[in-house]
Amino acid sequence: MKTLGKRTGFRRKRPGWLKWSSEAGSSSTLGLKARVFIALVGISSVASLVIGLVLYYFAQTRLTEAENNLLEQRSRTANAGAIAFVEVQRNPEDQTLPAPDTYAEELTQVVADPTGLGVVYIGPGGRPLAARDGLGDSAPPEQTLESLGVNPTVIEAVQSSSSGEGRLVRGEEGYVAVWPLAVGDGAPQGVMVYDSPQDELSQTLSYLRFGIVGAILTSVALGSLASYVMARQITRPLTETRDAAIRIASGDYNTSVPVTSRDELGEVARAVNYMSEEIEHYVGEIQEQKRRLEAVLEATPEALIATGRDERVTMSNPAAGMLGVSGDSQGQTLDDLGVNGDLISCVRRAASEGFAVREFEEKGKIYWAYAARMRPEAEKTSDGHQDDGPEIILAVRDITEHRSLERSKTAFVSDVSHELRTPLATIQSAVGLLERAGERLDPLEHRALELAEGELVRIRNMVEELLTLAQMDSWRYSLRLDSNSVERIIENARRSVAAKAERFGIELVSPERGDGGGLQIICDAEKLYQVFLNLIDNAVKYSESGARVEVVATEDPTSVTVSVRDTGPGIPPEDLPHLFERFYRVDKNRSRATGGSGLGLAISKQIVEMHGGEISVRSTPGEGSTFAVRLPKNPPTTTSSSQVVHEK
Repeated sequence: MKTLGKRTGFRRKRPGWLKWSSEAGSSSTLGLKARVFIALVGISSVASLVIGLVLYYFAQTRLTEAENNLLEQRSRTANAGAIAFVEVQRNPEDQTLPAPDTYAEELTQVVADPTGLGVVYIGPGGRPLAARDGLGDSAPPEQTLESLGVNPTVIEAVQSSSSGEGRLVRGEEGYVAVWPLAVGDGAPQGVMVYDSPQDELSQTLSYLRFGIVGAILTSVALGSLASYVMARQITRPLTETRDAAIRIASGDYNTSVPVTSRDELGEVARAVNYMSEEIEHYVGEIQEQKRRLEAVLEATPEALIATGRDERVTMSNPAAGMLGVSGDSQGQTLDDLGVNGDLISCVRRAASEGFAVREFEEKGKIYWAYAARMRPEAEKTSDGHQDDGPEIILAVRDITEHRSLERSKTAFVSDVSHELRTPLATIQSAVGLLERAGERLDPLEHRALELAEGELVRIRNMVEELLTLAQMDSWRYSLRLDSNSVERIIENARRSVAAKAERFGIELVSPERGDGGGLQIICDAEKLYQVFLNLIDNAVKYSESGARVEVVATEDPTSVTVSVRDTGPGIPPEDLPHLFERFYRVDKNRSRATGGSGLGLAISKQIVEMHGGEISVRSTPGEGSTFAVRLPKNPPTTTSSSQVVHEK
């Protein structure tokens, strides 16, 4: 079907995919392979750099610690040699020492040459007297001490130390050893400062730095190569999977992704292959169901129309042509197509309330329309746009012939009922004349006359019921409302059935009337009399001798409820849903014997509903039945099937 094919056909999606792919490509400048490569290279580079820095600082710490230990040992030895040298300078006679400046140069030379240390000799007064560098050459003492960066307070503390032990202190270019020149038991002859040349340590650390940098660069290069290989291994299956997904989206369901591994990427490839098979299977089923649905919709005599935003037609079947909607009407609004205004009102009501039913006429034909909302209002559509209105499905049926048949049936029933009234009245008159001569009739003739009179009454009641139904169907059945006493109406109905109840041996009980007329409601007393008469008569008719029929009236603030209870055989559960249908009888044999037509309850229900009330039944087989009529004290002024006239 052309109109449905545009709506539900499976179309190739390659152009949409290409558009999406280009938009995605423009929003991301780097592909997955590049991002994976950069991430792996970055991780390996950072890891190598961190490892190199940690290794360098650890080696530097260890070398510095070893250098300090060596400086301490060498300075201890050098200081012992310095003390021995000074002891040699002591005068053998009086054991006095010469002035420090007399042997200062020689002292530093004696100490520096064998140890290879830089030496500064500071006299007892704190003034540098002599200095030697690490090569044994003489150096200016003040400048050498200043370049070492030793704090004067440290020198004073070492000189005044009673233990005679030196200490390592941090200078400007590294650690130096400061020892007191303790000769004998007297006061120290000054302070010796020993410095280890830093050339070897600096050269070693420089070599270490170059080695670590080379290792880092080598690691980065190898990591880059490994990252490129790994990124390619990861992205190649993904690229193949993407290409397969594009082909599947384009309708090529035979596409398969090569499975080259048993890892997660292999699982993804197998999942895509399985998805392709399942999609092919389900799409085939959907297309088959679509073909069947299209065949059904093409063959259905009902017009089917779907509308979307702004009441624009999105789908229609061939039968919609009777409303002016064709296969080329998609995208046009119902107003533009000149659709009947009642039909448009039905669609709009369904959009706001969920569903709507309406009957309307157009060009001499009568249509029945049903509209329902398919999804909530203001929902976003599949293309991301905000919907201007809910989607509505509309079904329209041509019921012209059906309504014509109903009118013909109603007219026929009405005409027949009217035509039967005259001969029935004539027969009734004839039967009345025969009853006057009852004493001259034999018993058999008298019995035949009674039977004829009973059947005549039955036919007259049936004709009246058919006429009532015809009036209801043609909406010519009116109510004349006035304030009436419910107990009085029930009592009138009870009196009409009292003779039959007494003849059958059935006790009939009705509510007592209180002062002022009892329960007052606005109603049509004649019509309600017909309802209560029918219910009480049925209760008597279907009860056995010795049974009890009770009528109870109760009220609440807004309504009055009248219940008719009997102790008869009851009604089977399967018959209860059909009890108020026309011509339906539970016990057909008994109904024929008692004169039932199956119309009384149907008429009673419609009369009660015209008053705005409701009628219900409860029954237990073997225990009896209860019919309840609930009537509002103030019924609605109009109904769909009647006229209401208020009498004053």
